[in-house]
Amino acid sequence: MERGNRTQRHLDFWAGIPLVVLAGSVNGIRRIAMPSVDVGKSRRVGVICLGAIGDLLLASSLLDGLRQALPESIIEVVSSKANAAVRDLLPRDFRMVSFGIRDITGMVRHVRSARYDILFDVGQWPRISALIAAVSGAGKTVGFATPGQYRHYAYDVAVPHCNERHEVENFLALGRALFPDLTGKPCIVVPDAPSSGCPSLPESNFVFCHMWPSGLLSYLKEWRQDSWAELARTLLNAGYVPVFTGGAQDAAATDAFVKKYGLGPEYGGLHAFSVAGKMAFPDMAFHLRRAAAVVSVNTGTMHLAAICGAPTVGLHGPTNPLRWGPVGQATISLLPQKGICGYLNLGFEYPPNAEAVLQHMSVREILLALRSLGLCV
Repeated sequence: MERGNRTQRHLDFWAGIPLVVLAGSVNGIRRIAMPSVDVGKSRRVGVICLGAIGDLLLASSLLDGLRQALPESIIEVVSSKANAAVRDLLPRDFRMVSFGIRDITGMVRHVRSARYDILFDVGQWPRISALIAAVSGAGKTVGFATPGQYRHYAYDVAVPHCNERHEVENFLALGRALFPDLTGKPCIVVPDAPSSGCPSLPESNFVFCHMWPSGLLSYLKEWRQDSWAELARTLLNAGYVPVFTGGAQDAAATDAFVKKYGLGPEYGGLHAFSVAGKMAFPDMAFHLRRAAAVVSVNTGTMHLAAICGAPTVGLHGPTNPLRWGPVGQATISLLPQKGICGYLNLGFEYPPNAEAVLQHMSVREILLALRSLGLCV
């Protein structure tokens, strides 16, 4: 269920809960007559991930662990169109099939025909994925028992979802429910070269800047544009090239920002670039491996940067870095020094007085973080 759509979220809650309880009850009766599953001999494993890009990137830690536990099995990811861009970054021995979030019939038909021995649902709160798991016909289903979400009725094994640990650890806990010694880390495959249509970037000394958060009330997760501009000018003065990223939906706004603040090539000299809407995820991963650093609000680009090994500064306003901070070799998570922040757990727990708290973060704080990661700024 898309985090930014209130109507779908309310429908998922009010209709989803009774449907999950009903489907789980029927499934429980059916289980009584079924033979037990030997999980160690599972040949077909499914993983449902209908969340955003960041969710699937972090959930690849579970995929990594399952591959180690079941080296001969077929592992398939059932994803949403929202995170389908990750497909070309997953190791080739994982299958992936994507559906529109409203195509419930198509997802149910697919998971039932797949005849999984084990089906994991990595969804934290949506009932839609729990419902699909409940009617999947899989030999054993595993998913989260998230406080207040009433989705645990769907699963044979319900794993407590903990808001006091990083989501990677929550995902791994799903696997450990069946394989106690399971370990894993976010895993992607970075191409050796960019595609022919990838925009050209400088050979070195470029810094990716990602301005645009996503999800419910995304504007409350933004940093001020004049602060981004000040950061870009400081980077340029230090000999670094700011490269502004974003999706196709961000392209016009990013171009307008670069023009408004006089950062583009038309002003001469060393200048910033916008690649928003122009760079596929595999190409982004290739260039992230070469970047001097990345500065990003909390979003899928931040997670991809950290996993690729780029020195990454994550800007967290409402988002709690304990839960959703970047996972990588050289990462720093920043929270504003004042204001109410770090309260988001599942993505929708905004207080009535929520503000765009990142406006309180200074450029100086980010420059200090970049210096600690080795940049001369």
